[in-house]
Amino acid sequence: MRPNILVPMAGLGSRFIKEGFKVPKQIINIKDKHLIDISLDCLDYEDCNLIFVLRDEHVYNHHMDELLVKKFGEDIKIVILDKLTDGSVCSCLFAEEYINNDAPLVIHTLDIEFRPKFNPYMMNEIDADGLILTFKSNSTNYSYAQIDKDGFVIKTAEKKAISANACVGIYGFKKGSDFCDYAKQMIDRDLRTKNEFYISPLYNLLVEDNKKIRTQTVDKMHIFGTPDEYHFYKDNVVQKIGDKPIAICSDHSGFDSKESFKKILEENNLDYIDFGTILNKDCDYRDYIAQAAKAIQEKDCHFGFGFCRSGQGVNICANKYKGIRSALIYDSYAMEMSIRHNCANFFAIPSKSMNSETLSEYLNIARTHSFDGGRHQIRIQELE
Repeated sequence: MRPNILVPMAGLGSRFIKEGFKVPKQIINIKDKHLIDISLDCLDYEDCNLIFVLRDEHVYNHHMDELLVKKFGEDIKIVILDKLTDGSVCSCLFAEEYINNDAPLVIHTLDIEFRPKFNPYMMNEIDADGLILTFKSNSTNYSYAQIDKDGFVIKTAEKKAISANACVGIYGFKKGSDFCDYAKQMIDRDLRTKNEFYISPLYNLLVEDNKKIRTQTVDKMHIFGTPDEYHFYKDNVVQKIGDKPIAICSDHSGFDSKESFKKILEENNLDYIDFGTILNKDCDYRDYIAQAAKAIQEKDCHFGFGFCRSGQGVNICANKYKGIRSALIYDSYAMEMSIRHNCANFFAIPSKSMNSETLSEYLNIARTHSFDGGRHQIRIQELE
């Protein structure tokens, strides 16, 4: 059966307004994409029914209805609200005419990017009445699902870390009618969290009726629902090796490794800026790291590689600069994890016993891996 994908977009977006953004946050740009494009690209939605719930002022002022038709086709359904609701559950219910049926329903709350992509058609095959996508976290910023030994959800909560299974913001129901029935129950019983009707606690009502809810974890999870999250995502997550020149630097003990790395970059058609040292003479790495760090801070470069005998001095020095997340790279695993878990933008390489093969391997890892986000993003944002 053809799944329905419901996208509630009826929030005020007040935090972005206070930051000076003039357009709805769903059409804020990152490079050549709007945030809504990034979020919906996480679903294989091509053969699904797309339903959007919009605010009337976004239609009047920014023609969001026409923009969505242009992006996603004339077959989409649009519901326009003339007021703020008491939460996402209420907003979704305004689309009842399209979702109160036996077709699978997937609610996508936007402001997220995750991988791997989710195929809504799996809701036809799942051995449960609902599905919640999750990622590992312990931050009270998110909603959570607690599961039993068989993998079924026994409890959900909003803004309470009752487990390590934080909700991504993709909520599946095998039948859309189940969502509608329990949403009405939730509102009738006035089951609010912080005065709002959130989607994740609604699953508790299904569990009360012995309905089965499963979870499925994602590998990568990025959130841009607040201005701070948006800026972190834009300034760190979307940057790739090769987008801009790579900053490289060394002292005299790392000079030969730096020169070898330059040849590898050239073989891979990657631009770089050599901030020194230019001569293989005794010198202090601090002056050269300072230039490379400044280039990253000013966004002339996104990534840097620094070389000294042990890598320790370069690493310690680089981490003294605001916005630099330097990792000491002692093997391939350290290289991969520095990217996936630490969102490193500077790599301190020990030149002792270093060779071109290993340097090539490090570069390949940097080009093929990306930040996992999720709980790691929370930690890094707190550090910065």
